[in-house]
Amino acid sequence: MATTRLRYPVHLPSRMLPTDALFWYAEEATPELRPLVASLYIFDRSPDRGRFRASIERAIALVPRLRQRVVEAPWHVGLPSWEEDPYFDFDYHFREVVLPEPASERHLFEFAAAVFAEPLDHLRPLWEGYLIEGLQDGRAAYFSRAHHSIMDGVGSVAVFEALTQAHRADPVRVPRRMPLNAKQHSSTISLAAVAGKMIWGAAAAIGGATRLASRAILQPTAVADGTKRMVRGIRGLVQDFAAPMVKDPLATHASGIGRRLDGISFSLSRMRRIKDALGVTLNDLTLAAVAGAVGRYHGHRHVHVDVLQCMVPISLRQDDERHLLGNRVGMCNIALPVGEPDALIRLDRIRRQTTTAKSDRRGAAYPVLMQGLGLIPGFALRALVQATAGRINLVCTNVPGPPAQRYMGGAKIETVYPFAPVAVGTPLSIALFSYGDAYTVGIDTDPAAIPDPQLLHTYLEHAVNELEHCAFQNERVTRTHHSRGKHAA
Repeated sequence: MATTRLRYPVHLPSRMLPTDALFWYAEEATPELRPLVASLYIFDRSPDRGRFRASIERAIALVPRLRQRVVEAPWHVGLPSWEEDPYFDFDYHFREVVLPEPASERHLFEFAAAVFAEPLDHLRPLWEGYLIEGLQDGRAAYFSRAHHSIMDGVGSVAVFEALTQAHRADPVRVPRRMPLNAKQHSSTISLAAVAGKMIWGAAAAIGGATRLASRAILQPTAVADGTKRMVRGIRGLVQDFAAPMVKDPLATHASGIGRRLDGISFSLSRMRRIKDALGVTLNDLTLAAVAGAVGRYHGHRHVHVDVLQCMVPISLRQDDERHLLGNRVGMCNIALPVGEPDALIRLDRIRRQTTTAKSDRRGAAYPVLMQGLGLIPGFALRALVQATAGRINLVCTNVPGPPAQRYMGGAKIETVYPFAPVAVGTPLSIALFSYGDAYTVGIDTDPAAIPDPQLLHTYLEHAVNELEHCAFQNERVTRTHHSRGKHAA
């Protein structure tokens, strides 16, 4: 994958995008939810304090959203807006922590989980970062969390690039911040301004429809094909939303307020060899491993369920949009066959679903859906979020990261663990991140529902080993057939 780099200066809209607003309203609709994008970087040594702080300052200077706060529209009629925080306090958002030495990786995960469980201050810019020292062997870590309304997983990779350096000795140059926009200093938004933005949005939608009609006259075949794809995509979305709710016996015990974090790392080249031998995508292989691990865990807890609804985010970014913040993501529901004991059958059932989701172009329908949501008042979006809560059982998101080694303040980043949020009714969230040859898995669980998440760690390793064995068998059969064919010839 090409390195994802921010293009400067970053121009971001002052009005919150509908996709971003969904995450903003989700927290109000479900108070226990922490809609956060989080990462845990583990370093080979403690970084240079001055250069490390400069790395954070550099990202803040280059990414305006990191120094902006959310302002609600009057009476929640329109979408919220972003404004510069005139009281921005660097030392509030960036903190230095020393764990009791010698702290293990387990202690590190426990500290990060406690931070992850706390809500962000909505009166301030929606992010925090922690430099954590006191780890065994002189190592250190950095835990960052940001509200999902700021960025999705791919957007977080762009911020990762802004924070880090390509070499250990690289200097960190902090650019001058762009001047504050005086028009954004007011902490209130007039109703007239909200109405104007809604009218502008409606005009944009009408303009888009007019352009589409003109194009239909000039290029009828292309428009007809695009319309067919759109209809297929909308049909797929309707099927996802209309899918019957599945009751997970474990979720009945979820509190929604606790967090427990864990992580595991696989070799990316190994995973690619397995998926190539089985003739599937890396996402299919990952979902099959997750289904196997979750099914085995349910068996350990003496509960049975055949399928669980898994929400799989789909990035809708074009190649030239990888540097942008905000949420450019769609969703696809996959019925994970967690009750199926045969690994190849599990994999085949998942592959069929993902193939169908790609063929019906569900992602193509999301931009149209989001344009429509932009015309809906804020209170209606809140109601929509509440109506859809609890329709999924777990989340599995996969983000491709940079292939090259990165540094921060002179310390090498050895491992990056990503984390996605859990909620009441959805007590398990799994995030995956590729970095160099590492394919890391961040596991976020609700301890009230899953009191022994370390078993998921073990079962996930077992599921990957099982799929690797299937791949080895498949390769051996293929070689045997090939050898026999050559002999017969």
